[in-house]
Amino acid sequence: MADQTEPAAPARANAIAVLGMHRSGTSALSGSLAEAGAWLGRVLGQSIAHNRKGLQEPASVLYMQENLLQANGGSWDNPPRSVEWGKLHTAVRDLFLESRQGFEPWAFKDPRTLLTLEGWLDVRPDLSLAGIFRHPVAVARSLQRRNGFPLTKGLYLWQVYNERLLHWSETRACPLIEFSTRPGEMAARLDALIRALGLTPPPAPEFFDADLPEGGDDTITALPGDISALYSRLQERAIGG
Repeated sequence: MADQTEPAAPARANAIAVLGMHRSGTSALSGSLAEAGAWLGRVLGQSIAHNRKGLQEPASVLYMQENLLQANGGSWDNPPRSVEWGKLHTAVRDLFLESRQGFEPWAFKDPRTLLTLEGWLDVRPDLSLAGIFRHPVAVARSLQRRNGFPLTKGLYLWQVYNERLLHWSETRACPLIEFSTRPGEMAARLDALIRALGLTPPPAPEFFDADLPEGGDDTITALPGDISALYSRLQERAIGG
């Protein structure tokens, strides 16, 4: 007789780092995790240009990580080759983690975390990861509108960040979804990711907005071969259809 035992539910993630490139839906994912019971704490939630529902990022992490990148000769839009954490950065990190004690499950997001994640895992090797990606051209066009970057720079940044996202999805349990502007499709993907983290999707989610991040057209020219291959590999690993 066939075994009728139900597969075990995934263990609940108690501390979650949201990973993804800028303009790729990390705010929508973070807000959706909050609806599923993950505590975000005080975040930049006020409406701003290009993001009506706010960044959903803790200011202390955002500013610390940008300073960390600058200390290593780079910035969010000029990623350094490697990142060495200094005493100030580890102190801010440790205070941030300490402030989360007793609030499990909790989550945080800042796209720069894809460039600095090793420093977080040094002290929280149990940190759960949740990733989101978006079509390369949509991201590049969104950065072009917001920051004035040429499309070539936007595509380069997409590649740098998403190579790291693919790495973490292949080396750790890191469920991935692809951002979609189709509400039903995106709802199913968010549901699948939330369940993969051992959390319960909200019965009537309200945070997701199809215009977050601001829409970017992905209908232009063929992608460069290496970027196209990377995008395909991310799609192969994505859950939720």
